[in-house]
Amino acid sequence: MSDTMHVLIIVENLPVPADYRVWRIGCTLRDAGHRVTVISPATRAFPAGAFKIDGIRVLRHSLPFEARSLWSYPLEYGLALWYEWWLSVRVFRRERFEVVHVCNPPDLLWLIGAWWKRRGVKVVYDHHDLCPELILAKSGCRAPEELPWLRRMIYQLSVWLERRSHQMADMVLATNESYALIARERDGIDAERVIVVKTAPRTDELPAEPAGCGETCGVPRIGYVGVMARQDGVDGLLRAVRILREELGRVFQLVLIGDGPERTALERQAGELGLRDVVVFKGFLPRAEMQRELLQCVMGVTPDPSCPMNDASTMLKVLDYMACGLPQVAYDLPENRVSAGGAAVYAAAGDERGFAVLMAYVLDHAALRLELGHVARARIKELVWENNGGPALLRAYARLRNQSAE
Repeated sequence: MSDTMHVLIIVENLPVPADYRVWRIGCTLRDAGHRVTVISPATRAFPAGAFKIDGIRVLRHSLPFEARSLWSYPLEYGLALWYEWWLSVRVFRRERFEVVHVCNPPDLLWLIGAWWKRRGVKVVYDHHDLCPELILAKSGCRAPEELPWLRRMIYQLSVWLERRSHQMADMVLATNESYALIARERDGIDAERVIVVKTAPRTDELPAEPAGCGETCGVPRIGYVGVMARQDGVDGLLRAVRILREELGRVFQLVLIGDGPERTALERQAGELGLRDVVVFKGFLPRAEMQRELLQCVMGVTPDPSCPMNDASTMLKVLDYMACGLPQVAYDLPENRVSAGGAAVYAAAGDERGFAVLMAYVLDHAALRLELGHVARARIKELVWENNGGPALLRAYARLRNQSAE
């Protein structure tokens, strides 16, 4: 394997360049001299077709439908796999690639990786999400024994698929140390085959001036950024906000930036709780616009509840708040502590009233907001991509070259 390679990245969960981590990885490999092609799904905002974006070839495939029920997922995933495999063959015929870099979810792309591995291509498994733990989170369970029998079978299948993904790969990229531990202990992967590549913004993506969170003009704004699914805790945030307003008597506006399957239900919940006049749903915003909204806030909130998935996962919203110099209130989850450190105040997991009390405390203390904001900016400058994730990614690819030379 030469020093520069053609790398094929396959992602099924999000279109590129909207997938923040995938695009960051592709650009870093491009800057290191590698040729990069990405296969991803299409959406209305990111249509199907072949594109050249910032020197990276992007192939987006469409699907005839999106799964809405448990029984339709196999059909959606099967069609997606077919499109991705066929596009990978077309890419290979046009220009041979030396590495196929597959990203979960779902944990089915190992099938394409295994097919190419038998043809001499190296395989990288980029572990984005804990799919077995996601099943637990969506079911409101902490252990597989609590699942109904059908979901328990799906959980067990998901564990097997994750293990096959890890075992098939020549190199595994974990998003944090918790994921790396799962690769080593649950799936038996040798430590030298696992490298932690943390997702983080680049220095040039940090706003030049942090949020002015010490003083407020008018009604203070509280910001939330992220997906709105069952496991993200936005429903609990709305209940905490009701306590903040009705019981603790604070005046504020909650700005929710993001989208997801629970958004409609959350809008209905906000109305039922009498919060329509203080809660604003902004929907998904491009990164620059999202940062402009956060810069007008006095704090961010990270309401993800404790569960096996959230306890082990890095919340990108935590990094987004720190990038804008915002203090934040978060539940006391292990990876929240790892990411935010002293840039946040922490409520006991699941204590919605305690979360509301901490929001009130931060709203009431301008000096504390300034202190936490300074800590946030200093911490994110240590965590930026070029100091951590980027070098780790290039080390992983250097190990691939060493494996080929042995």
